[in-house]
This record gives sequence, C-alpha cells and structure tokens, in this order.
Amino acid sequence: MSKQMEPAQSYWDARSALFANYYIKPSLFDRMFRSGVYGRVAEAIKCCRDIPGATVLDAGSGPGINSVSLIKNAGASHVTGIDFSQQMVDFAEKVAKSENVDVKTKFILGDVLTHNFAGQVFDFSMALGVLDYTEDSQQFITRISALTTNAFVVSWPENGIRMRLRRHRYTCPLFHYDLEQIQKIHAISGISAANLRVTKIAGGWVTTAKKR
Repeated sequence: MSKQMEPAQSYWDARSALFANYYIKPSLFDRMFRSGVYGRVAEAIKCCRDIPGATVLDAGSGPGINSVSLIKNAGASHVTGIDFSQQMVDFAEKVAKSENVDVKTKFILGDVLTHNFAGQVFDFSMALGVLDYTEDSQQFITRISALTTNAFVVSWPENGIRMRLRRHRYTCPLFHYDLEQIQKIHAISGISAANLRVTKIAGGWVTTAKKR
C-alpha cells in the first residue's frame, strides 16, 4: 500500500521542533548522517562574514536557527526570514527572542516567489534545505538573485542513498539535482561560471554565487 503524500507546507508544520533540534541538540546520529546540514550553514556564515553588517534574506527560514546564527556568528545587521509554515515562523520568533536578537530579525509567513518585498533588496541571501522541496528551481534562483545585491548561498541535494532513504520516509515531494543542472540554472539566472563556487557536502552541494 502506497503512503499518503502531503504538501511540504503541511509536512513541516508538524515538524518545526524536530528540525530545530538538528541544530540545537544534535544527536550522534545527526552528526554522523546529517553532516551536510551543518556544512551548508558553515558556508553561509563564511560568505556572510565577507559582507560587513549585511542585511540578509533567509528564504525558507524554518525554525530560525540559521537566521540567528548569521547575526551572532557572521555579523549580519538584520535578517528577514520567510517560510510557508506558520509553525516554523512562530518557532523562529521564539528562538530569536530567546537569543535576544528579535530586534534584528523579522519572520514572514509566505512564499519567496510571490511575496511582495516592496522593492526591498538584501546584501546577502541564503536558501538552505529549500530546493529539496521546490519544483521550479530555475524560478527560485532567478528570484533570489533579483532580491540580492552581493552574494547568495544555496544548498542542493543529490540523488544518492540519503535521498532514496528520505523518499521512503517523507510524505511530501522531494527533488534532487546534478552538477550540470546546478550550473545551468545559475547561468540562466545571470550568474557566470567565474562567479559561482560549488562546494561538495554530504548529500549534495552548496553554491556561492557572487553578484559583484
């Protein structure tokens, strides 16, 4: 009997605390088999540090752990997080307040593809663990690039053993990529090969795209 599928929004509405604990209280299993989760955050922090006092867009901000980390560990002046799960937005606001950075954060319920940012752009953007659930990755990267003035970091899952295990467990659609797709998507969005760095992490890649 096949499992019943659900939208990614519903799936993550029920799992905000679980996902947050991957960062807050990682188990030995998490450290061993989810190392890519920590590797992609490290790449985002490294890139953001090169932009003093950066304003940040965290697309698919989830429980807000990464948003807070960029303020505390990368010197970001303000982070706007956007997520389609109300439970994640609520959780993120609590995390920011508990870390005393709520005045430097704003969390929005919405879809980065359709939300009206009223002309606002950001020095730095990141989308970590987002394209796993995004059907139109080309539209997504084009949108992120348009909202970003300096650089953006994105994670990309590959179709390996981990993805096959996730498809067995998860009840929402999942997507994967290869290097050729990743490079082509950035090129169509106006990011040349010279301005794109691709870093291998467990379970996929992280890209750093420079706008200047």
